[in-house]
Amino acid sequence: MHIIGAETSADMLCDLDALAAENETIVSIGPRPRCEPFSRKTQSVRTMLASGAVAAMGLRRLVGNADILHAWSPQAASAAQWSAKGRPIVLSMGHLRKVHEADIAISGCFDGLWVLTVPTAPQRQVLITLGLDPGKVFVLPPATETAGDISAPRASVRSELGLDEDCFLLAAGGEMVHANGHKQACWVHAMTRILTDRTRLVFPSDGPARRAIETFARTTGYADEVFFTAGEIPPTDVLAASDAAVFLQRQDCGVRPIAEAMACGLPVLAADRPEIAHCAPDRQAALLSPPGDMRHAADNLLTLIKDSELRQSLGRRAANLAAEEFDPDRTRAKLHAIYSSVLSGHSC
Repeated sequence: MHIIGAETSADMLCDLDALAAENETIVSIGPRPRCEPFSRKTQSVRTMLASGAVAAMGLRRLVGNADILHAWSPQAASAAQWSAKGRPIVLSMGHLRKVHEADIAISGCFDGLWVLTVPTAPQRQVLITLGLDPGKVFVLPPATETAGDISAPRASVRSELGLDEDCFLLAAGGEMVHANGHKQACWVHAMTRILTDRTRLVFPSDGPARRAIETFARTTGYADEVFFTAGEIPPTDVLAASDAAVFLQRQDCGVRPIAEAMACGLPVLAADRPEIAHCAPDRQAALLSPPGDMRHAADNLLTLIKDSELRQSLGRRAANLAAEEFDPDRTRAKLHAIYSSVLSGHSC
């Protein structure tokens, strides 16, 4: 049984949508999260004042014959522990950015309440370094389909945005939250825009920091060349219309948006963080720059704009890596291996 809640991130909901079988029960603690394109059938249980005990009363009626409770947020895991009745709990985390959520996840793993999954080996190593049992922390990569023919959505989106093929469209993916690098993307766009009038910037996703990002974009002087398309154009179509993807986050904000960009064959312009470099190696699928070094990032963007051969080579390798590392069938098999390991009491 899968357990989610209002705080479950869009990235985690997308992974759940890709990995859960149609006959598997999905239960939401409180109202079902509002997230496109997640549209799976869910059952809701009542809760109040974030009380895990209250939520457990409803969960116990729905657990049925489930062998494992799979929680997709620390809060969902906290509710699951009240109704587990000896069943193992798996908690999947998309990132370790939020301190209070990381504290819940780590302390619960220390106490033997659940095992953890994270998207990359570097993130797993961070948790092991903090003292977690390596047999209780697993890697579960994001699951995303490799894009097929993108010519139709590319032409459609560019027409809607008023862009011709001479424009270089840079996509700044990921949920708009603090520290996810969207302001830095505006900054780098403005720096390169001084030197070339071909560059445009698009934000395909939404989030609580959107208004702040819109305000910041206006301060650069190029607000009319920055597009916010969430709720209007599917993010996958925006990626299809783009020429590169940018991820300049200062903290661990998850890697699913990077996997989605790579699956669309986009070269990646990113901060050289361990979890990012693991997914998109420098000079193989990405051009990486030291975190916070906007001048270096702008130089990398200019390189991508000017060198079409390098851009295409990085994009092809990104697509190949995505097909190898983020294939849904491969990730699903990994998840089933984790379930088997947890049920047998051995690490995998």
